[in-house]
Amino acid sequence: MNKDMYSRIRTAAEYQKKAIRALFPQKVSRHLDVIEKELKLMAAEAASDIIRKRKKEDTSLETQESERAFQVKKVNIL
Repeated sequence: MNKDMYSRIRTAAEYQKKAIRALFPQKVSRHLDVIEKELKLMAAEAASDIIRKRKKEDTSLETQESERAFQVKKVNIL
């Protein structure tokens, strides 16, 4: 998607947000601001948790692979 189209979509989304907020009284608009901020924080926290878990899984897999690489096999010589 080119930059111009992305910019137009973003502008349209801002207009939609303003149109929806215009339907509510000013008091409610302030509450919507708080709710929006909380939702953004929750999404960011969820994303960071997912990334942290992925890194932990990747690290444990790398550790297991490196341990397998250095395992010693016992060989019986006759």
